[in-house]
Amino acid sequence: MPIVDESPQLHLFFHELLETAITEIGQTPQLISTRLPQRRIKSYLDQGLISIYWAIEHDEEDKKYIPIKVGLTAGLIGQRILLIKNGDQNIYSKVDDLDSFRELGLVAGMGKDWFDISVWKANKLLYKEAHGNWKSIFKMIPYGRDYNYISRGINEILVEAEEYDDLQIESKLVLIYNRDFQFYLSKNGVNSGEKYQQIIELAIKNAQKSGLIDRLVNKYWGDAFKRLNYENRVKIYLQTPEA
Repeated sequence: MPIVDESPQLHLFFHELLETAITEIGQTPQLISTRLPQRRIKSYLDQGLISIYWAIEHDEEDKKYIPIKVGLTAGLIGQRILLIKNGDQNIYSKVDDLDSFRELGLVAGMGKDWFDISVWKANKLLYKEAHGNWKSIFKMIPYGRDYNYISRGINEILVEAEEYDDLQIESKLVLIYNRDFQFYLSKNGVNSGEKYQQIIELAIKNAQKSGLIDRLVNKYWGDAFKRLNYENRVKIYLQTPEA
């Protein structure tokens, strides 16, 4: 399994979920971690150099890899909150729906091949893909030349906000689309995940039924809703592309 260079804490939830889920069905897992930049993870999965990865459910990935069809984070990745330049909060103060957000004409920073790209495109929102490491977006936002904001899942934004003193969490909005992470297994290669399909499917489906997924989501991100004042935010529901 990978540890993502750009988000070095994100793997903790997924590794604990998989390890605990397999243990709970009476097996003894041994997870071997490989630290990789995000842009190389799909290549490693293509070649079977890694066995398993978590990614937003998508038809293209469903065809390339072996999907384990269970949502892993209770949809948190589809609850998008914005990181913006310090002092820009007033720009968003009059937004109360998708139309008024669209009319701002602001540009979102996106990493290459992000699912968000298809969502923003479907909802006629402006975006620009970063070349190279997507983490450069955070450093470019304060200059305002290429990007005005980056949207992050509730499960991501608090950790990332602490890394950048010249950015702030936008306080009014949450943009919502209907997607979640699921596990994908590689089909071929020396570390092919295909041979683990049966046991991982059993383990993750059991984790859903037993409440393990909900317990771990609460463990890792339960306080995020309060810290982000989620209940009082304006909910903007985005059209979710089929693919």
